[in-house]
Amino acid sequence: MIFIQNKTLFSLIFLLILISITYQIEIPLKLVKTKFQKNISSKVSIDYKSSQINTIYNYLFGADITIGSNKQPFTVIIDTGSEILWVGGEEASTKNRYIPSNSKTSKRTTEVLNYEYSSGTIKGYFYDDQINFLISNSFYAHFGVSSATSILDSYFDGILGLARRYSSTKYSILHTIRNNGAVSSTKFSFKYDYNTDNLYFYLDEIHNDFKNSNSNLASCSLINSEHYGNSLWLCDVVSFGIKQGDTIVKSVSLKTEGLFDTGTNNIIVPSKYISDFQSTLSSMNCFLYEEGNTDFSEKAIYCRNENDLPKITIGVRGYTLTIGKKNFYNKLNVNNEIVYRLRFLFANDIDLILIGQTFFYEYHTLFDDDNGVLKFYNDDTTKIVHNEDNSGGTSTVVIVLLIVGGVIVIGGIITGIIIYIRCKRNKNNDGMLIDKEKLEMASIKRGEDMDEDDNNETTFNQIMSIKSDKKVKAINININYKK
Repeated sequence: MIFIQNKTLFSLIFLLILISITYQIEIPLKLVKTKFQKNISSKVSIDYKSSQINTIYNYLFGADITIGSNKQPFTVIIDTGSEILWVGGEEASTKNRYIPSNSKTSKRTTEVLNYEYSSGTIKGYFYDDQINFLISNSFYAHFGVSSATSILDSYFDGILGLARRYSSTKYSILHTIRNNGAVSSTKFSFKYDYNTDNLYFYLDEIHNDFKNSNSNLASCSLINSEHYGNSLWLCDVVSFGIKQGDTIVKSVSLKTEGLFDTGTNNIIVPSKYISDFQSTLSSMNCFLYEEGNTDFSEKAIYCRNENDLPKITIGVRGYTLTIGKKNFYNKLNVNNEIVYRLRFLFANDIDLILIGQTFFYEYHTLFDDDNGVLKFYNDDTTKIVHNEDNSGGTSTVVIVLLIVGGVIVIGGIITGIIIYIRCKRNKNNDGMLIDKEKLEMASIKRGEDMDEDDNNETTFNQIMSIKSDKKVKAINININYKK
């Protein structure tokens, strides 16, 4: 009997352990070499002035998925800056095209696809079909099929949007997976491993990197934009700067929105800040090179000194993050000169800072809409600096709260001591009142002759009346003092 009880207890403990294990899905992604650059406005162009610069290739996060009962293959961009999943249809210019008639489970809906990117519009219809992506089992999802599109090059067949919020959750792959019970949340993160040159997508539970707050971890609260609402991954950017070695040689304070977008390769800043950096860049043997066309100005930073290439810093509330590893540069031959192009652009016609894929090579980034936060992790503790004097910084708030709390505690102690002393004084006064009453009672006994019983009753009533009146007055004094 004891053995059975112990066995049952062991089974229960084992079951609790299984329940407590966090469920996390890890999916290897791939870096796809492409010339595609998602435009940030209708005027942005990648029509570079120099034919030599056309050798620039971007590397975007790509994922292989299959659609349909016959598992038609597609390579899609993983894009946190857009909302829906779509692939090219029979008339599209993409390498792989979705053929609905080849899938027994394909169902065309009456909903028209008319989705607008800043770089162009895709049109077609929405379908429901089986999709294999992220989890081991296929699931039915709602996705767009473009009848014709020219916004992608031949390296990609579509885009998988992972925007923060959706006009309807039926468009969201992550919400679809969660609603099917495969995961418990829509949290996800990207992590690039420099040692193995592998890229990973984590779905559902928070990765170990984010479980314990330390000097390697930063966070940024999500904000709602006047223009974008709460649909995109936006948070306040309070500064950006240029760093040489371990020293920040120039930093500009600002308050603007930062859009964290894996579907864009560069980090792009409004061109109004160019004047703040020109002299600093010149002293570092760097220069600005215009890569836009006549309709749009887009200036990139080019440097000549390979051994001392600049880094950039991005300040979010409370933290400064440094970027500057090898993925931050392109080595080019421009006019018979070897130069290094930073993946950092100044551009017209934008009013926010676009933080593209270059950032995610260096920071394991958690996208958590459930708690309204982005979190960033880097193995190198020098990459994340906690700013105690930054507006809205956590450290400043904590210090202020500690000071206020200390004042309240000390004030409470002093008040308690005063009340204690006053109460003790009142108690002593009570004793004095009793002695006075005894004298008054003795005086009464020495007065006129009266019946003994009547005298005792009268004396008692007189004493109680005096004592009660005195006590009420003492209590009133204490109450008034407390107020």
